[in-house]
Amino acid sequence: MSGHVQQAKELFEEGYSCSQAIFAAFADETGLEFETALKIASSFGGGMGRLREVCGAVSGMFLVVGAKYGYTDPQDKCAKDEHYCLIQVLAKKFQEREGTIICRELLGREAGWDNPKSDERIRDYYNTRPCTRFVVEAATILDEYIVSRKMEENRMIKIAVASENEMVTGHFGHCINFNIFEAENGEIQKSVSIPNPGHKPGFLPNYLNDLGVNVIISGGMGGGAIEIFNEKNIEVIVGAEGNAMSAAKAYLKGELISTGSVCHEHQHHDECGN
Repeated sequence: MSGHVQQAKELFEEGYSCSQAIFAAFADETGLEFETALKIASSFGGGMGRLREVCGAVSGMFLVVGAKYGYTDPQDKCAKDEHYCLIQVLAKKFQEREGTIICRELLGREAGWDNPKSDERIRDYYNTRPCTRFVVEAATILDEYIVSRKMEENRMIKIAVASENEMVTGHFGHCINFNIFEAENGEIQKSVSIPNPGHKPGFLPNYLNDLGVNVIISGGMGGGAIEIFNEKNIEVIVGAEGNAMSAAKAYLKGELISTGSVCHEHQHHDECGN
């Protein structure tokens, strides 16, 4: 049992609600003060104020990923869609393990709201209610996701920028060269320029995939090439311009946004059916 999971369990057994136990246990990840986290999550216990709707432990998961990974730009539809996808993936994992994410169904209650008066936390409460298990389950799912995402973000990334010498080109297939940047932990460690080996249908995406490229950046790209890159789980950024290295650095900082219709979240892209 990880530190986050153990702390969530202990907080719940101290008397905090399921949502508070999850959200406060991950305060180190969200950067919130412990008491602030408790206040924010206080409305979600008992399936949202004992309305017996979405389980408070599940809501706690959602609060954590919102605070840590949520989007802020109302015009960034890609970021919004990807975040909703993440929420559904986490909910699905909990549902697969417990059968449902609905509080009343988890507790075998009838439909309708519960008395707003909370139950006394005595020994029988913990002996007869499965809520401790739900808190542990939700915390485990969340912890596993955060750890795996950190590992993914810290991996070696190889970025290929379709270029005309040092500048991003507007024509992927007809570029003069590819500036390739290898980055680790968000920093470029190595760069090399290779000439375009030739343009013919389907060749360049496979060629770059064989080189271990994870990300391709270009000013423009045809739909066929984008489709092949997507099939190979290579992220595509189109609409870039300017210096190739500057574009790669902007990508690593999360500041380079594709102007095309490609939305990609490597952690759960396939699970959302996008």
